Amino acid sequence: MENTVIINSIGNATPGASKVLSEALKVPQDYILKLLYNAPSILFQKVDKDTAQKAEDTLTKLGLDVSVCTKDDEINLKTESIDISVTLDNILLLPKVIEQLAVFLGCKQSEVLNLLLNEPSIVLGNVSIATAEALQKRTDANVHFSNPRKDAYTILISKKDGDSQLKNIEKILKTKAVETETAYVIENVSYDHSQLLWRQYQSDKGVKLLNQSHQLVSILLEDFDVANEAHTNFLIEKVGMPKEILDDIHAALPISLFENVNRNTAIVITDECAAIGLVTTIEKDYNFKKKLHIDEIEDAENVSKILAQFIAIENLPKANATSWTSKEEVPPLIARYLLAQLEQVQCNPEIIN
Repeated sequence: MENTVIINSIGNATPGASKVLSEALKVPQDYILKLLYNAPSILFQKVDKDTAQKAEDTLTKLGLDVSVCTKDDEINLKTESIDISVTLDNILLLPKVIEQLAVFLGCKQSEVLNLLLNEPSIVLGNVSIATAEALQKRTDANVHFSNPRKDAYTILISKKDGDSQLKNIEKILKTKAVETETAYVIENVSYDHSQLLWRQYQSDKGVKLLNQSHQLVSILLEDFDVANEAHTNFLIEKVGMPKEILDDIHAALPISLFENVNRNTAIVITDECAAIGLVTTIEKDYNFKKKLHIDEIEDAENVSKILAQFIAIENLPKANATSWTSKEEVPPLIARYLLAQLEQVQCNPEIIN
């Protein structure tokens, strides 16, 4: 009986499995990688049962999720091409996540870091949902995926480069941009229009394209009722606020509830808040260059050691400095990673735009 061997998912395999299969089957490695990352996909067709079983055993040992189907089985290979991004709840896990992604993608950790430093941090494109599900099981990061053709986009036009691009883009999109502190912004641009603009402005650093499904945002708490049990339960159980400080928090409104959250996730959270009467808003930050400021430095040695991971030696705090502001701008991800480490030593750090 004729059999078909199907790769259901990359499973626990590494990209190194593609080299093994490439050499065994005498086909290009890029072709095998495409099969792995776009699974489910057919590896063998019309093979006898014994050959199919040997193939399944071998592929399973490589870590792949595979199955064997006969001609009587219904085979469904329908899948949509998606883009994958990742976010971190605990930014201190960044080195571990970079290592995990490097293994999954089959590349150097420095290459993974460069992918993560992009805004948004899309690490894989044009792959299958099965690949996203496999990655979620193999990383300590949150994995987000979407079909880019169904997504909406934000266009950012730098305020430093004059208004020629702005006027042209507004004309193409037949809409007016909103002015922010750092850029002119047009949201909810269609995929077709985004691709048109990308082709026209891909070499122009003054124009940036953001996929909104992978964008990072913050959620602000604007108002809540301290006497409302649904409000307080949400803040205590879902956000982790101590009950004893709710009065102080109410007096300090508005405050940030969640920072650096995937935009689609943020919409779900704000809808949940609205359903119980909590007043929240989504805040978008279009400044992708950050600086650090530190006051009350007591442990200068450790502060400098932390900063030296990404700050040039000549720009580190002086030996007896009690405060410091970075001269260099760093990507938001690096700023958050350094801030989290600095908060563990004796100083008062903050991120500034």
